[in-house]
Amino acid sequence: MGPSLCLVLGPEVAELQGGTPECVADGSVLGRMAIGHALMEPLFFKNHTLHAACLERAIEWTEDRIQAAHIDVPVGAQLSTRDAQVWALAQASGVTQSDRPILHVDAVEQTFSRLVMQSMGQASPQEALPATARFFATVVFVRELMHHLHFPQIQLLRTPTPTNALH
Repeated sequence: MGPSLCLVLGPEVAELQGGTPECVADGSVLGRMAIGHALMEPLFFKNHTLHAACLERAIEWTEDRIQAAHIDVPVGAQLSTRDAQVWALAQASGVTQSDRPILHVDAVEQTFSRLVMQSMGQASPQEALPATARFFATVVFVRELMHHLHFPQIQLLRTPTPTNALH
């Protein structure tokens, strides 16, 4: 098993920190990305509105910021988080409360597909996702982070952290 990394999301910054499997940071920051819901909302999700073209621009913007961070993830690194918004994404993705809840990249991708359908006005009421800019931004960021940094899953830890942990 590789090193443990903690994902901490703030309104304007996301960090990957070195840590323990319990996501207790060891003080090292592997990478810092200039991204967050407070930056994305006025650019792409004004008034908690979701449009397909804005969603596409949000993806490109997010990819650019992840790549600009030049994060070199150690082989086999395990990603964990206590972030409340990632928990909300996991719940929307069908992850159930268990001793070791895990959010898999496939579940994130399915939720993203639902978000795309919602952006085009084609989602059924039972498939509707939370209609907040923070949720939209979290889905986009987590999806792109998992794809570009090759994380197959995120371990969800108890006691979600406040969603404004970083400033």
